[in-house]
Amino acid sequence: MKFFALLLFLLPLLVQAQDAESTPYYKAYDWTKEPRTFEITEEEKKKDEIIVFEKKSVEFINIGDDLKKYVLLHRITRLNTDLAIENNNTYYLSSDEDQQINKLKARVIKPNGEMIQVSQSDIKEAKDEDGNVEYKYFAFEGLEIGSYIEYLQYGEEYPELTGSRMYIQSESDKKSVEADIIYPSYLEFQIYPVNGLPKFELDDSDSLKTRMHLTIKDMPGLEEEDWSAYAANIQKCYFKLSKNLASGKGNFYTYTEVAKQIHENMFAPLTKKEKKLVNAFIEKNTKGATTTLEKVRALENAMKQNIPTVEMNFENDDNIEFILTKKITNEDGICKLMLNCLREMGIASELVITTDRTEEPFLEEFQGYNFLQEYLIYVKDVDSYFSASMYSRIGYPPYEFTYNKGIFISEVVVNGFAASVAKVKYIKGTDYSASIDQIDTEVKFNDDNNGCKVEFTRSSTGYKALYYQSIIDLLDEEQKKEMKEEYMKYLDEESSTLENMVFENDHTADFGVKPFIGKATVTSPVFVERAGNNILLKVGMLIGPQAEMYNESKRELPVDAQFTRGYNRTIVINIPEGFQAKNLQDLKIAYTPESGTIGFTSSYEVKGNQIIVSVKEWYNTYFFSVEDYPLYEKTMNAAADFNKIVLVLQEKN
Repeated sequence: MKFFALLLFLLPLLVQAQDAESTPYYKAYDWTKEPRTFEITEEEKKKDEIIVFEKKSVEFINIGDDLKKYVLLHRITRLNTDLAIENNNTYYLSSDEDQQINKLKARVIKPNGEMIQVSQSDIKEAKDEDGNVEYKYFAFEGLEIGSYIEYLQYGEEYPELTGSRMYIQSESDKKSVEADIIYPSYLEFQIYPVNGLPKFELDDSDSLKTRMHLTIKDMPGLEEEDWSAYAANIQKCYFKLSKNLASGKGNFYTYTEVAKQIHENMFAPLTKKEKKLVNAFIEKNTKGATTTLEKVRALENAMKQNIPTVEMNFENDDNIEFILTKKITNEDGICKLMLNCLREMGIASELVITTDRTEEPFLEEFQGYNFLQEYLIYVKDVDSYFSASMYSRIGYPPYEFTYNKGIFISEVVVNGFAASVAKVKYIKGTDYSASIDQIDTEVKFNDDNNGCKVEFTRSSTGYKALYYQSIIDLLDEEQKKEMKEEYMKYLDEESSTLENMVFENDHTADFGVKPFIGKATVTSPVFVERAGNNILLKVGMLIGPQAEMYNESKRELPVDAQFTRGYNRTIVINIPEGFQAKNLQDLKIAYTPESGTIGFTSSYEVKGNQIIVSVKEWYNTYFFSVEDYPLYEKTMNAAADFNKIVLVLQEKN
């Protein structure tokens, strides 16, 4: 998402390149004519695949008046299983328009030494319906277990100086890894490794180039795990231009500098016409609203329902007059419009810029612009965040931008001059009680006791309702029907039928004010079975499907559970006449760690011919370290254990 134009190339600051310096370091790099051989242990052969060699290089170089960036990737992978062959038989080339491939080579080395080269003619193009190339690819032929595939690509890319990343670790084990970041000796780059990646070392053998290099032997792979933020946790490094030693100038890219430029655009004074349009928009859409929160909600709903957004940048996309007259913009434009509405109403707010914590958790120490991906607005008066995303509403921005840091930009006016103040602060999330999914069911058996009907009410708030309420007014009637049926078939998606389905608070304006509520009578053959004279009621199914977590190997990644949340369930069972429950104690489960931030409990009481079951499950933290993972697993599994409970109703003597 591009929300500001900061192409600070600094080319005037770069000294004239010398001949030796203008030759790329790896221009003549190639693989060996005869394939390299590798010692593979029996333990390594048990892996699906192993990367026996990988070399990555990024080089910035001055050629004439242009700054170029050259990227090298050379990888050799051994395939040990049919799954590895299936996963590696096709290689997809980048479709990035800013990338130019200068050298591309690939080959298969079979166990008997035979080599199969991939030629340029083997590269195919996949096109869309309009004939545009979506991507290019080629296939590796003749693969068998024990084969090696070798791939080498060298080319030019856009020379981004403001902040980039290099991934080093992946899911596969790597026997040997080499990585370089190369740049002219009169420049200085900041390199910031994360997640345990070692520091890059200086190779000072070339006076005209600075080569920072890294060599790692036997790097273990890191596999993806459920409920984890994989990209955020693998070993990688960030790098950016930090200084020009020839000119003595530095600190080119800082959060303070970017805040000034964003302030100039987003907080730009409105023209008289823009001010008039903004105030007319406010007056029209806040009628009847009394509190600050009500006004913000009303404005947000008006913007998101009446001003379509597109996922692209275009001329005037952030021009307030254009947005309010032409009724089209992008998310950045919506954010700018809201910021100006708040300012006109005198509502204190700060513009926030952050990043997706599941991909790139915001770094304060490394001030790279790659961490500036998304706008939020912090509305101080209601202590809540606004996002331009269609799938969000005030107080509930996209979860991936919460529990994270960001730059908070505010405006101060001194002696008639406006200036920006930028601070890095924490973006807090919501309490679990704000996002509750509640299910109330009452079971009534058929006359023959061979089946039942379930009176089903489901109620959701916060993030648990956001997907439904935030967009429901934008759907046609058929789409609404499908969404509601999906919501109400939660207990049994495959074989249940719904009768008398009705909804309450099924409008976008209800979000954050009233819960999203659905009611129906559910009939399904899966809830009841007979075993002789006994009735078997699968009471555990009435809390909805549950995930079960059992790690066969040691957990490697912390849990990122998106957002805090809670689940409440009440089940009323009408016992058929002449029957009694045999195993009521099975309904009692209690797992509540000392921290109190997470837990699962279930209990019951008997009133006359009714069994009333109460179930509560809560997660008041989104993050669990590897050490605390067992707490999360046991809570999830407590719910899964309840899900399996079958209540035996037995005929009385």
